Amino acid sequence: MTHTLDFTTQEWGVLERAPMLAGLLVGDLTDPESWLSELYAVFNSAQALESASESVLILAVTERMLARDGESIGLPVDLPQSSSAARAYLIAGCLQAVRLVAQKVPSEVEPFRQWLLHLAHTAAASTKEGGFLGIGGQQISATEQTILHELETALNLVG
Repeated sequence: MTHTLDFTTQEWGVLERAPMLAGLLVGDLTDPESWLSELYAVFNSAQALESASESVLILAVTERMLARDGESIGLPVDLPQSSSAARAYLIAGCLQAVRLVAQKVPSEVEPFRQWLLHLAHTAAASTKEGGFLGIGGQQISATEQTILHELETALNLVG
């Protein structure tokens, strides 16, 4: 259990951004309707998990995220244009947060890593891919599964 959450304002920003980055990772960044629904899925999932989590860090990050309710949501201003560069950028942001947790509160690194993966999976499952008029399609597309695997692989190398 965390005995202290001694993060600077800048570090809190890194931690609060990580769930959003994990959700954006599986979204179609060229289509705001797509990535907005995935971000809302991240926020809704984080809120639903808040009461079930025993992690002081996850509770604190969730509370800080939810306190921003009503603020406009947008893509990071420095997000690269190419999809592969954007994916690398988003994964790097998640890694930065996990490394920060590993450095400051190592006991929280595994719950935080699993939380980010869960939020990314939730975002991926929030919209059905393929099909016609809501019939058929996949909950998580092959592309999203590949991206989720990339995130999981990257996060498992930290800590």
